[in-house]
Amino acid sequence: MKSIKVFVLTVLACTLFIASCASSGGGGGATGERAPLGIWTFENPDNETGGWWLTNAEFYQYKGTAKLSRDDTTFGRGMLRLDVDFTGHDNVEWSEVKIANDFPKSINMKNINWFTFDFYYNPSFRKTGTFKPKIWSNNGSKFINEAGLDMEEGEAVGNGYIKVPVRIFITTPGGGFIPDMRLSVAGSLTDYKGPVFFDNLAWAEK
Repeated sequence: MKSIKVFVLTVLACTLFIASCASSGGGGGATGERAPLGIWTFENPDNETGGWWLTNAEFYQYKGTAKLSRDDTTFGRGMLRLDVDFTGHDNVEWSEVKIANDFPKSINMKNINWFTFDFYYNPSFRKTGTFKPKIWSNNGSKFINEAGLDMEEGEAVGNGYIKVPVRIFITTPGGGFIPDMRLSVAGSLTDYKGPVFFDNLAWAEK
């Protein structure tokens, strides 16, 4: 009888240990799998948009339509797709569409200096202007408000698209936690109408 009780208690302890490890892991489920520093790729179709969603109420000087989705066909693999319409905005220096992600677990910003991602756009979908990136978080113990350089120079990747590696430097280093973030695609004096794409979004150390 004692051996049976010991066996039952051992199994119970192992079960609790495994459950504890699973609950303390780095994200998953509806928001998409993610490494501790915050990495979003779109290889797994079950993860859909990886937890990213449109923050329509936070658009700035943007009056066009916008749609966020997952695209597995344009480039033959999973990508985050954002359809935008900057028609009539070619005289606006900063017209902003925002997407957001609410993390299942806050990200520790200690030693993190960059936010990086690959941006894809098609120059034939515009006559003028460019894009500028911006990241923002002010809902935790660390404030982030950073803009990057023009998302313009890149390499041709087929179907008329250009791939631009984007790196946004965090100018306020130090620790702190952020539970969510915003990523802005700001049109600058542009009339771009069509989809843009994102892949390999990540918080990173220098």
